[in-house]
Amino acid sequence: MPKDIKLTDVMTPSPKTIAIDAHLSEAKKLLEEMNVNQLPVMNAGVVESIITDKDIKRFTLPAHKIGADEDLLVSDIATTRAFVADAQDSLEKVLRQMIKQQTSAVIVLDQGELAGIFTETDACRVLADLLAS
Repeated sequence: MPKDIKLTDVMTPSPKTIAIDAHLSEAKKLLEEMNVNQLPVMNAGVVESIITDKDIKRFTLPAHKIGADEDLLVSDIATTRAFVADAQDSLEKVLRQMIKQQTSAVIVLDQGELAGIFTETDACRVLADLLAS
């Protein structure tokens, strides 16, 4: 297996983002339209967090105490800091950190700017490609 795979080689580049003050319904719609599970959350041009479809489902279940007429903001549920890695980090290093932190997505920065996202789906794609070659 190649040891020199960099995150930039396997990430999803230029991901769509959502503002921290956007309504949860907007995030849900964007996730559905793009058929993705995570969105980087931006606050004044800086990656603040990640919001996932699981986060949204957890807060919009009928058993949750939020009224049907309430529309939460992304900031109301995207409370954890994003796991961030550099585009030049090795894939092995990032995968080991994902396992250790039990996270499903990594924000990828290049010179401090959002460059991409690397998700567990991307990891499965990389593994399938490696096995096929």
